[in-house]
Amino acid sequence: MNILLSYASIPVTTAVYLEKAMRRSCGVITHGPTISREILEQWDLLAVEKKVKNLQIPFLNGDMEDVLDQLPVGWGPDLFLYVDTGLFYPLKNMRALNCLKACYLIDSHVAFDLHLKFAENYDIVFAAHKPAVEMFKEKGIKNVFWIPPACDPTLHEKKAGEKKYDVGFVGSSNPERVHLLNELGQRFNTYYERCFLERMAEVLSQSKIVFNKSIEGGLNMRVFEALASGSMLLTNEADGSGLQDFFQDRKHLVIYRNENELFELADYYLRNDNEREEIAFEGMSKALSEHTYSNRVKDMVKIISTFMG
Repeated sequence: MNILLSYASIPVTTAVYLEKAMRRSCGVITHGPTISREILEQWDLLAVEKKVKNLQIPFLNGDMEDVLDQLPVGWGPDLFLYVDTGLFYPLKNMRALNCLKACYLIDSHVAFDLHLKFAENYDIVFAAHKPAVEMFKEKGIKNVFWIPPACDPTLHEKKAGEKKYDVGFVGSSNPERVHLLNELGQRFNTYYERCFLERMAEVLSQSKIVFNKSIEGGLNMRVFEALASGSMLLTNEADGSGLQDFFQDRKHLVIYRNENELFELADYYLRNDNEREEIAFEGMSKALSEHTYSNRVKDMVKIISTFMG
């Protein structure tokens, strides 16, 4: 399958992991804008500035007819796939694409109106947020499928043998997360760093417990990345997110339902090393065998193939 893959080039997004996985089994040519230094600074991403790369076909005016003119002679796309990176850009003349058109929308639970308008231009919509599937269908978008985030084994697998921290967290901060991290820090050796890629994997691996608090009940990338790191994940319930479709509480990870339970569970599993490490191992095994981006690409290709006849 030849895929014309369009996304805004940002080194730490789902799109980069999908591209890498797609190249193992598909022909891929990339298109889209490159994140500017100004936006890197606004998003607190300057740490990955040196990792920014241009895509194969740069974004000029968003005219798909012009994009098609830049494809290699004899190479035609079977699929145009737009992947949401949080940085939307206009596309014109979509009818020039004589192939299936699909989009993969990430945080539809926090940007639904924008995503709904965008989804109307595509034959197939993949949603990372499980409840968004029914939300789109209720608005008349028919071909919507749930494709959650995943892990990249080459990057996110266990990086360190020594556990330096009781509790670790890597990610963006918001008031609720800051409050919980401060409270954890009063009780345990807690470490927080906003870092990315290899350094993120290192911090996760060095933590006995990885703390997670999803935003508005989403199933975030951190769940899969933390599990792949070989550390025990302690995460909020995120009811309806699909978390418990994949992972069993107290077997693959540990779920807390309120603030007091968070502290009680952290204390319990820090005192019971064997139980904690067994859960960490089971979670890692499950993530690396069933929840990689290669698994997600296989699911996407299988769905897409049904529309090709």
